[in-house]
Amino acid sequence: MNFAPLTPNDHLKWAALLSTAFDRTPEDMLRLLDWLHAGHTVMGWGAWDGDTLAAQYNCCLMDLALGGNNGTVTVGMSINMAVDPAYRGRGLIKQVSQPVYEAVAACGGIAGVGFSNRQGVKVDLKSKSYGYRVAGQMQSVVTWLKPQKADRLHLTDKWPSVPFPEAVAPATNHITFANSPTTLAHRFAHHPFRSYQFGVWQENSTVQGIVIYRNVRVAGLKGASLLAVYGADPTELLRRWSAALQHEGRHFIHLLTTPESNLRSILDGLGYCVEMPYSRSPYYLTVKPFTHTPPQLLDFTAWDCLGGDIL
Repeated sequence: MNFAPLTPNDHLKWAALLSTAFDRTPEDMLRLLDWLHAGHTVMGWGAWDGDTLAAQYNCCLMDLALGGNNGTVTVGMSINMAVDPAYRGRGLIKQVSQPVYEAVAACGGIAGVGFSNRQGVKVDLKSKSYGYRVAGQMQSVVTWLKPQKADRLHLTDKWPSVPFPEAVAPATNHITFANSPTTLAHRFAHHPFRSYQFGVWQENSTVQGIVIYRNVRVAGLKGASLLAVYGADPTELLRRWSAALQHEGRHFIHLLTTPESNLRSILDGLGYCVEMPYSRSPYYLTVKPFTHTPPQLLDFTAWDCLGGDIL
């Protein structure tokens, strides 16, 4: 077995492995890899058995805002680790992940971060040498909306084409992923095979804020799954979005979040919030500490992140 960095020249075989692992077409996975490399610094390593890519591991460099005016730090976000079924049980993930995190640290990264589903978290818990710790399970919250007397956002499936200045986010002491109009446009407007809806707050010729979501229907009731909020006044932004949703006949908002998210308290003011006791598709925030990782990264209550932060 040969271990080596993965580059865009390996995309065809890389995409084929991802296609096998995640039951998507090779064409989808090829476009996904192109999209990831277009918007992020991607560090990947593969295990090769001759011309066969048996396993791969990669991280995208991401910025975290530590809150409390403590600035930003860089982490490596783990996504889409994969092992060919014929090569499972050989410890290949440990062998391909180690050089990836060495590269992340060499670029100034202070930790690995990921969002694991039910199967992925079993790997995190079982493999001590892999080094990931489970910070906590993301919580599923549903808000049943009450009427809002507010100007309605413009709801659309098109990303705004007018100027979109960077917003000064409200002060927070929590850890958040550092976003900008550029990173959000890449994440949601340019994704190769996923579609999203946008609630746009525009004044004159400038965007004041945006809500990113998906339309959903549960037991015949229409609602929305909230993924991201960006703007200087998230309370007013969500109030106007709620009014627009209700005008469309949507009755609830679903949110996947950490327990201390600021948005939870805002949603409490928009209606009746219920934390769901069970999720069929749970996600867990996981952290791989380095020797110089701040301890607050391992504290689940220190985080403020949403379902839209999951790549």
